[in-house]
Amino acid sequence: MADARYDGFDAIEVLDEVDSTNEELMKRARAGAPEGTALRARVQQSGRGRRSHGWTSPEGGLYLSVLIKPEVPDRVLSGLPVACGIGVANALEQIGCEGVQLKWPNDVVTPKGKLGGILVELGRSSGEKLAVCGLGINYESIKMEWRDPNALPIAGLVDCMPEGSEAPSLDELAEVIRASILEAVAMWTEGVGKAGSAAAPLTGIKDVYNELLAYAGERVYVSAPDGSVSENGVLRGVDSWGRALVELSDGAVREYDSSRVSLRPVR
Repeated sequence: MADARYDGFDAIEVLDEVDSTNEELMKRARAGAPEGTALRARVQQSGRGRRSHGWTSPEGGLYLSVLIKPEVPDRVLSGLPVACGIGVANALEQIGCEGVQLKWPNDVVTPKGKLGGILVELGRSSGEKLAVCGLGINYESIKMEWRDPNALPIAGLVDCMPEGSEAPSLDELAEVIRASILEAVAMWTEGVGKAGSAAAPLTGIKDVYNELLAYAGERVYVSAPDGSVSENGVLRGVDSWGRALVELSDGAVREYDSSRVSLRPVR
């Protein structure tokens, strides 16, 4: 069940085409849109991923953005994308998607491959914190002319449903995901509030995140875009600040920040 604060919010508006649902929703947030407002696009022309990477958004996928107004200290805001990722994973499990995990920091993966990604962007208006949680979920596997051979295969939601069951419509999926994101964020906010000055970004959600973490206990390759980091080790989970903990060959456990590095499984 979604948090009672979000009962009765407006239906999700569906746009035929937009540059970016995140960008459009942030404009509406600054114009006074209430928390829980959401937009879905059939096609995005300029979808974005982490580190300004483009996000392929052909017709047929779920491209959704949800407005959040986080009532937490600035120092813990880096935990918001994790809370959103947990909400997305919970929603997918709710509709029957099998084997859902979060690849650090918050790509959505299954045993079939990468199902989607999440991008949370922050803003302010008249001193109020604003956040837009944008996500792209493949409904069916996408065929691309070229793809990095080291990248995960692309999975579709229909491939991850139990045999004999049907995936929900995009409208139904969007509503379930919005409610679950807002519920997860509300639980995170409550935990941070109870911890007070002792709160860290993943206060109250670290254990849940670690349970969902893909490749935990497996060997991973850690790399930085500028080549300054290139390591092999075993992923031992994440800490309260959301840093990946990787055990290197000498037994030392090193902490890595997702703003600097990415990781992938060693196959």
